[in-house]
Amino acid sequence: MLNGVAGSRLGLVAVALLGAGAVAAVILGVLLFLSDRDRSYSPLASTGPKQAVYVEGIVGTWQRINPLFSDGNPVDEDLSRLVFAGLLRVGEDGRLLPDLAPLPEVGEDGRTYTFRLHRDLRWHDGIPVRSLDVAFTIDQILAADFQGDPRLKAAWTGVEVQTPDLRTIIIRLPATNATFLARFATVGILPQHLLQGLDGTALFDSPFNTKPVGAGPYRLDSITSIEANLSANPRYHLGRPQIDLITMRFLPDLSEVRQALQVGEIDGIFLRQNLSQDQIDELAVIDGFVSEDLQRAVSLVLYLNNNQAAYFRDSRVRTAVSLALDRETLVVNALGGLAVPSSSLIAPGTWAYEPSLDSPPSDVEMALALLAEVGWRPSPTTGVLIRQGSEFRLTIRTDNDAKNLALAREIARQLEPIGIRATVASTSFAVLNRDFLSPRTYDAALAGWDQGADPDPYFAWHSSQLVDPGANIANYGSIVFDALLERGRTTSNMLVRLDAYRQIQELWPRETPSVILAYPSLRYIRATSVMSPAFGVLFSPTDRFLNVHLWNIQ
Repeated sequence: MLNGVAGSRLGLVAVALLGAGAVAAVILGVLLFLSDRDRSYSPLASTGPKQAVYVEGIVGTWQRINPLFSDGNPVDEDLSRLVFAGLLRVGEDGRLLPDLAPLPEVGEDGRTYTFRLHRDLRWHDGIPVRSLDVAFTIDQILAADFQGDPRLKAAWTGVEVQTPDLRTIIIRLPATNATFLARFATVGILPQHLLQGLDGTALFDSPFNTKPVGAGPYRLDSITSIEANLSANPRYHLGRPQIDLITMRFLPDLSEVRQALQVGEIDGIFLRQNLSQDQIDELAVIDGFVSEDLQRAVSLVLYLNNNQAAYFRDSRVRTAVSLALDRETLVVNALGGLAVPSSSLIAPGTWAYEPSLDSPPSDVEMALALLAEVGWRPSPTTGVLIRQGSEFRLTIRTDNDAKNLALAREIARQLEPIGIRATVASTSFAVLNRDFLSPRTYDAALAGWDQGADPDPYFAWHSSQLVDPGANIANYGSIVFDALLERGRTTSNMLVRLDAYRQIQELWPRETPSVILAYPSLRYIRATSVMSPAFGVLFSPTDRFLNVHLWNIQ
C-alpha cells in the first residue's frame, strides 16, 4: 500500500505532513466573505435569537461529497464527515465508539458481528435509516464498476452481510480480523431510498454528490465554489449540535489564510499543509486565536535495510543508531516542534501504547559500546568507524520535501559522533518508492507509516510481507515477532490484544528492526471563543470533528 496518502489510513506514506497530491485544484474566482464578525447566516429566514456560527477555512475545493469517493480530497473528506455517519466511530485513543449502532455482539467464531441500529434514526430528509441502507452501501462498495478506493473494496470482498430485520445487520468476515471494525466499519452509510438502481459509475456521477443527504451531525444547505453552508441536524442521534451553523470557506492557498484570520473572516483553519518554520511562527501570533497541535497516528521511520546492507544485519548496530539519536532535538531542529518524539512502534495516546516502554534517552556511550562489540571501531585519524578495512558510510534516502530533507540531514549530523558518516539523497516519493523502497535497494530510508485506526502493525513488520508488494521494506523477519503480530490481530479479546502489543513494544528496542523517530502533528488554529472537548490522536484529519456536536461558541 504505497501512496502519498493512505486511503484506509494504513500504509507506507510520504513523510510530508500533508502527503503527495492531497491538495485539490485552486479555486477560480473572487472569494466572497461575510464581513460581520457576528455572522448570522441561516438557510431559513429567522427572527429568533442569534444563532451560533462557526466558519472554518480550508485550502482546496470540493468535488464529490460522498464517503465512498471522498478519500484524497481534504474538502470532500471534511464535508462527508460532517454530513454522514457510519455504524461505528473511532474514539480519541482508537477505541471503537457507537455511531448509528452500539458496539456489536461478537460471535463465538470471532468473525461474526451483529449490529442493532439505534431506534428512530432518520436521514436528513426525515426518512428512517434502516439496515437495508447499510447493505446497500456495502453492495455499492462491492460493485464491479465501483469508482472509489480499491482498498476499501478489497477489505469488504468476501464479507457476508445479512439484514434479518430493519434494524439488524449481521456481518461475517471470511476469517478473524480484529482490525476490521476500526478500519472499515466506520465508513459513512448512504440512503438507499435516494440511490437505489444506480450502478457504480452512475453513483460516482450522481447529482447526489452535490446535494448529499446523510445522517450525520450537520446537513448541507448550500454549496458553491466559495463555501459550503451546513446547519445542525435536529434529529442527530448523539444529540443536536450546539453550534447551529457551520460554514466551510474554500481558500485557494496559504497566502490567504493569515489575512482571513486577521480580519475575522474565518474562525479557524486546519493546516494539513507541510508548513515552513516561518509560516508556523507567523500564524502562531494572531490575536484572538489559539493554536493546537494534534498528533497523528503516522510514525516517522528511519528504515534500516536488515538484509541488503551489511551494516544492519546485526541488531546491535541498529540499536546503536537508535541510541545515538536525540529525538527531541530532531523534532525541534527539523520539524519546527510539530511532532511528538517517540521510539514506540505503537502511536502515543492510543489504547495499546505503553508509555513506560517509549523514548529511551540518547546514549552515545552505549551506542559506541554496542558498535565495538560488533567490531566497529573509530579511526584514530578521521573518527569514522572501521571494520575489516571498510568504513561505515551509508546513504539516507528520502523524498524532496523540505522538512524531510532537514530531518534526514539532522539524523546524519547526529550520527557523526558515533563514527557513522551518512549522506542524504532525495527524489520524488514515487521514485523513492519505485527505485529504492519496493525493491529494497537502499541502506537507510526516511519514510512514514500510517498505522490507521487500529494499532496492528502486521503489514509493516510480518515476514509474510518481505517481498514487494508487501510493506516490510526493512527486510525484518522474526518468528517470535511474527507470532505476536498474528496473536494481536486474530482475536477480538482486548486483554489478549493488549498483552500481545505490550510484548511487541518490549521486544522492539531489543531487536530495533528500524528506528521510530516521532509522530507528526497538524496545527489547528481556532478563535478563542470556540470551545470543544479535548482532541485525541488523529487517525484521519477529519477526526477533529469526532465530537463536533459538543462544540460551542462562548
